[in-house]
Amino acid sequence: MKRLILVFIGAFAFGTLAPGAALAAPPNIAGNWTVEQSGLNGTATSKITLTQNGNGVVGQNASNGNGFTGTFVTDSQINGNWKGPGGAGWLTVYVSPNGHSFNGEWGYNGRKPNGSFVGNKYLPPSAITAAGKWNITAAGGTSPFAGDMTCKQSGPSTVCDINNIVINGKFRTKDKVRARWTNADKSRAGWFSYWFNGDNNSFNGVWGYGDDTTPPQGRVVGQRAL
Repeated sequence: MKRLILVFIGAFAFGTLAPGAALAAPPNIAGNWTVEQSGLNGTATSKITLTQNGNGVVGQNASNGNGFTGTFVTDSQINGNWKGPGGAGWLTVYVSPNGHSFNGEWGYNGRKPNGSFVGNKYLPPSAITAAGKWNITAAGGTSPFAGDMTCKQSGPSTVCDINNIVINGKFRTKDKVRARWTNADKSRAGWFSYWFNGDNNSFNGVWGYGDDTTPPQGRVVGQRAL
């Protein structure tokens, strides 16, 4: 029975689309996955690779060369059949809306569920970028940089706009930007420095007037606007 556990992860066949079923947009599950299975046959962990073309899915288990094909029957459910050296049977897969995880159960043909499984997609770390919209708040006082800020990025260079102030900067390290700012009529200018937290969705910053050798005048906190 142990042989079935390993084959099951990499060699099951998803069912075909039921007649008349209406699908809007199934999530994209293409990529590399870790699948953990448990049941009467014990537990096992395996890695699979999925490719997807519309509602159709093709997968492969690199460790044993087995593969599978299948089709979404709804936007979140895949019904299917598996087969391998240990036998054959059925399975039902429920996919999360964002396509980053799934869970389900499986059994032998004509029998009740024999086990369950969960899968999680390998997601690469989000690259740090200033591009996008940010909500900026002053830390410990007022600041001309509080409010909504929009940033663009090209290579290491960044341009941000907030309250008619333009901030031109450049990444000096992978997570820190040094910048110069000027107001709309160019009557005031100064420096701005901010560094990103590990989630790439927030940063801390300090700013001042004149050259960047002058002491900071205030601190800000930025949160990425969703």
